[in-house]
Parts: sequence; C-alpha cells; structure tokens
Amino acid sequence: MARYRLRSIRKDRDIALALLVYGLPGLLLMAIFQLMPIITAFFYSFFNVNLMRGTMKFIGLRNFIDAFTDPEFLNSMWVTFKYFVMRVPLQMLCGFLLALMIFRDHSWNPIMRTIILVPVVSSMVAVTSIFSLMMHPTNGLLNALLGMFGIPPQGFLTDPGQALWAIDFITVWKNSGQTMLFFLAGMMTISQDIYEAADIDGASPLQKLFRITIPLLKATFAFVFLTTTIHAFQVFGPILLTTGGGPSGATKVVVMYIYDNAFTYNQVGYASTLSILLAMLLIMISLIQRKVKGGEE
Repeated sequence: MARYRLRSIRKDRDIALALLVYGLPGLLLMAIFQLMPIITAFFYSFFNVNLMRGTMKFIGLRNFIDAFTDPEFLNSMWVTFKYFVMRVPLQMLCGFLLALMIFRDHSWNPIMRTIILVPVVSSMVAVTSIFSLMMHPTNGLLNALLGMFGIPPQGFLTDPGQALWAIDFITVWKNSGQTMLFFLAGMMTISQDIYEAADIDGASPLQKLFRITIPLLKATFAFVFLTTTIHAFQVFGPILLTTGGGPSGATKVVVMYIYDNAFTYNQVGYASTLSILLAMLLIMISLIQRKVKGGEE
C-alpha cells in the first residue's frame, strides 16, 4: 500500500486538521500526566516544600547535596540494587526457558500459553494479596506444605533475610509470562532455513541453541534486560502491599523511600530530588545499553 505524503498545511488543510484533532487528546493526556509531573518534580527539587503549611523556600542544590550524604537513601539504593540482581537474571532465564518450551508446535501449547499468561493479565494487587496470605508465618499455605516435609515454619515476608527474596518471587512469577512473549516474538523472526541447514550438518539441539538461537536473539536479550532493569528499579506496589519497606528496612527500595519522604515525612522537595536522581540513573542505564548495542552492531 502506497503511503500518503503530506504536501503542505495549506494544500492538505483537512488532513492536517484531522491529525491535530485525533492527536490532541493523546498529547494533552501525555502533557498532563507525564510532562507536567516531571517539570513539577524538577522545580520542587530546588525548594523546601511543606504542603501542610503551603510554604516553599528556595534552597538551591541543598536537596541534591543531602541526597548523596543521606545514609537511608544510600541504603535504599543498595537494597534496590540487590533486588535488581535477584530479579533481572531470574526473570530473563524463566522467560527464555518458557519461550523455548512452547516455541515448537505441540498439542498442549495453547493450554500452556494460557496458564503462563494468566499471571500477566492478573492484577498485581490481587497477586500480591494472595501470596501474602500464602506466606503468612503461622497460617500460610507454604508453611503448611513445608511442615509436611518436617521443615520448620519460615518467616518469608516477616524475616529480614527472606523478605526481599519473597518479593522477588512474587514479581518474577507475575512477569515471567510477559518476558516469555518478547523472547517468543524474537524466536519467530529467526528463519527456519538456518535450523534446517544446521540439521543437515548434524548439529545437536544444544549446538543450535548456543550457536543459532541465543546469538540471533542478542537484540531481544538487550531489550528485555533494559525493560526488566527499569521495572526492577521502579518496584513499589508489592512492597507497599506486603512489608511497607520492612522488616528492619530489608525491603525499603528507593521508590519506597521516595514515597515515605513525600507522603509520610512531608518532604516533597527532597522526594522530588530523589525522583530526579532515580530518573537520571535510569536514563544513564538506557544510554549505556544503547551505546553497547551500537558498538556491537
């Protein structure tokens, strides 16, 4: 189908007006709910804002200086980094293995795809609430199952050493199906002629996996790594609904610390500063990933 090229606003006034009318609602929503909060957060980061009193005091870069000397903020970054190390490799591995499992034609593929994608379309609130009940230290289903094998009850979300792993399990279980879809889409772009040529040469399944499938999915791996990293650094809902940052700060990730400063301690200016720093970190990760990918190409 031939593409229509807009000649000029005067000659194609009706088309330009239609583009404006159809695009304006989306642009307005983006400006109100995405662009304005970013601008407001950047503006507030230079002020000491007290919403309860309705006061604003300009303090320049003081919030940024305090952030780099704040032990609680640095600890929340460390907790976030630990969560990132726990989640990203595990979710990528689970998604990739699930994609391999259902990539070939099998009679049970439709059923397996439905089972795998049920967590993806489920509400995070519902999923977290169910797992929170299952991980209850005394009345939970998981401890009941462990008791059948003589294993003592575990604290899970109430144990500082297990809480972050429990959050990691919940989020990986919820999102591995979506990761699988990305890998599955990447596998479908690989020409079957390559696999047929490998079969003629006598390549084993492992050789085809490590010498054909994985190398040709480099772009997919990079994309999944980037998106999963961003989601890991922005994790908030499961922690708010379960531990609230506890026990003993074991799950207080950076977004949870930002939330506490904004809505518990009424430090809106400082919370805005932390949000800007987190956004800058994610932008740097994206640029590094893009630079590495560009270098490989």
